[in-house]
Amino acid sequence: MPDRPLDWDAVQTLLAVARARSVRGAATALGIHHTTVGRRIDALEARIGARLFDRRPDGWALTPSGEEVAEAGRGFDEALVAARRRVEGRDAALTGHVTITVAEPVFVRLIAARLPELVAAHPGLELRFDTGYDLRDLARREADVALRMDNNPPETLVGKRLFPYGEATYAAPGYLDRPAPRWLGWSAGDDSWIAATDLPRLPLWGVFPSIEAQVAAARAGLGVALLPCLIGDATPGLVRATDRTPRPSRDIWLLTHPDLRGTARVRTVMAFLERVLRGARDRIEGRPPSH
Repeated sequence: MPDRPLDWDAVQTLLAVARARSVRGAATALGIHHTTVGRRIDALEARIGARLFDRRPDGWALTPSGEEVAEAGRGFDEALVAARRRVEGRDAALTGHVTITVAEPVFVRLIAARLPELVAAHPGLELRFDTGYDLRDLARREADVALRMDNNPPETLVGKRLFPYGEATYAAPGYLDRPAPRWLGWSAGDDSWIAATDLPRLPLWGVFPSIEAQVAAARAGLGVALLPCLIGDATPGLVRATDRTPRPSRDIWLLTHPDLRGTARVRTVMAFLERVLRGARDRIEGRPPSH
């Protein structure tokens, strides 16, 4: 009797355990109960007739046999993902979901208010927004469209460079007239960026690693913050601390995977995002509105 093919669910479970190095971590990633993960691994080991993991105190590690199975599984998984991209790339229907990865401040301050236009024009679209700060892998379909602030986007993606966003120095009103003004730090010990600012002699203080944290600390009068003009100019309780013209920062890119650029729904969403961004260019660059 010929050998039966391996259960793909079991192979995917093996890959998840290998990544997480634990049964519970794999269960969380797969959205199943940890006992199901354990049963699948036991059944796969019995089916192959070899031990696939060393159960160590510091985590599960693939054995040489497990590495062979995992390598084959990864190759098949990558082939399936690539095939899915190619098939969806030929989809001409303006229906289905599109996942967009974009920083939360940009979504909240620019995109959200304009979304009803897109939804009304294309009710068959389902929009899924990822507003975290982690970069998503478009090749693995963690997102379909990425709006990124990056001077060197991945060469594996395709899209359009729009324009750089502007940055300026912000503080609570009158803050620079107080004794011993200071910059708010983004990360511990990194003051290399201060020399290029309009207040290069101010010392650095504290660590406030997100835009939201910088805004809150600056509004509370704890220091000066270097912020995107889109955020700083629209925040009550903050003013530009100097008269210096906002400086261009990183470029704004709209990106997708090459296999998806022909998909109607992806093209439509990217065109919509470009209209929104270009319509808000003055705010983004920190210039007075043009007429």
